[in-house]
Amino acid sequence: MVNDVILSASARGTLNSINRSQKTIDDVSLRLSTGKKVNSVLDDSFNFFNANYLSNTATDYSRLLDGLSMATRTLQNALSGIEAINEILDLAEIKATEAKEALEATGSALTNAILDDAPVGYFRLNDVATGTALNLGTLGAGGDGTVTGNVTAGNEILFYGAGGLPAKFGGNTGDFIAVPVDDSINTLGPYDEKTIELIFNADTVAGRRVLFEEGGPVNNLSIYIDNGRLYVNGRTTNGVNYGPLNINTEIEAGVTYHVALVQDANNNNFAGYLNGQEFGSEFIPVAIGSHPNRNAIGAIDQNIYFHDDGPGNAPGRPDGTFAFQGEIAELAFYNSIVSPEELLARYEATSLPLSEQFRQETVAFMEQIRDIVEDTNFDGINLLEKGNLSVDLNADRSHKLQIDGQGFTLEDLGLADISFQKPSQTEAVFTAIEQAREKIADFGTKLVNAINIIEIREDFTRNHINTHRAGADDLTLADLNEEGANQLAAQTRLDLSTTALALVSQSQLSILDLFSNGTGQVI
Repeated sequence: MVNDVILSASARGTLNSINRSQKTIDDVSLRLSTGKKVNSVLDDSFNFFNANYLSNTATDYSRLLDGLSMATRTLQNALSGIEAINEILDLAEIKATEAKEALEATGSALTNAILDDAPVGYFRLNDVATGTALNLGTLGAGGDGTVTGNVTAGNEILFYGAGGLPAKFGGNTGDFIAVPVDDSINTLGPYDEKTIELIFNADTVAGRRVLFEEGGPVNNLSIYIDNGRLYVNGRTTNGVNYGPLNINTEIEAGVTYHVALVQDANNNNFAGYLNGQEFGSEFIPVAIGSHPNRNAIGAIDQNIYFHDDGPGNAPGRPDGTFAFQGEIAELAFYNSIVSPEELLARYEATSLPLSEQFRQETVAFMEQIRDIVEDTNFDGINLLEKGNLSVDLNADRSHKLQIDGQGFTLEDLGLADISFQKPSQTEAVFTAIEQAREKIADFGTKLVNAINIIEIREDFTRNHINTHRAGADDLTLADLNEEGANQLAAQTRLDLSTTALALVSQSQLSILDLFSNGTGQVI
């Protein structure tokens, strides 16, 4: 057909050469632009799939590296937290040292304050080792107490400047000090005015435990502990009667308190005071009548009337029961009113207010620990509030590093209930601070070790990633110098092929002209 184009073998070969050269140039251009010699499965299926596997593995470990980095930050944040807590403990120790030095230099004006008000009975109780509790009040030796059972001298003073050891009560039935009956105490009523005061520190506030009582199952005045609460109570059948009463407040074991009971029948008032502050009162219509049963310190002697007894006679209770366990000192009773102002002055005459001041100032430092612990949260994990951190060490999560947090609140550190009332309590503060430091040091070492392990794993993981990426590159990356040379060679071949094609075309046209005699028509 006239429309068919017939190429000579040389022209066809030249065109094929041009196509091959152009394809080579295109392939080389792709390699140069991507930097890879394997860009698809068609290039090299084996290298392509192997390179993909190595690249995917590197990607998995890259995500693992992010987790390791976040774990390091969590540990570093916790480490900063315990370092701050340690600095707070340094300040608290300085304050505790100041408290100790100041308290050791204090004295007490309590004895003089009590004697100035002429008590009927006043027992310092620093002499119970002799078997007799001397009465320094106006009744004198006629009111001396007799030690019964396991009542000994205490191991230490109840407050700084006390000037003598308290009486230590064992808490067993029969452990008490018997106080004799006397008209000036309880057998010549009615008594319009009565005040009883003492200082105590309970080893336990569980159960019912008597501190002081006078009288018996009908008419009675008493101060006692009942399951964590301190009661002052009165009961009489004098005239229209009053009581039993229910005046009480919460107390704690191991704390030194000053307590007072005041019956002011002239003003129809019965009140209780703790550390110079009234904690309750009730209206009473009459004064307490005669109450001739024996009196006791640290348990009951010839019965007692409690707040939950009925309106009649109290149930019979054996002597020496409801025994107190702890220490008592500076017990005094009066047939007169000690005013609220004077009771507060009694408390302030001891070192107890100064001890409380130092306690509050030291606690103010330590309260910062609570805030630091709360603020040491990172990415939802707080290792200082017993949070746990689990760190994946490999891509398939088969290997983990587990870091268990610890508690660093004041309660966890044993610093929630500090006190400077007694020398042993002050020393306990220093001991608790030192133990807290040791706990911090141990946990800090644990955190640093964990950080070191993670950093080692991070370095290993980075090398692992680089190795896999390098392996993938080895299978797919092109040699740019080689590809550049290939492109130049292909371009040269293309140029030569194009020139050759032009020459072939010109040669064929010359032959055509020869046979057509220049007319374009073949002769």
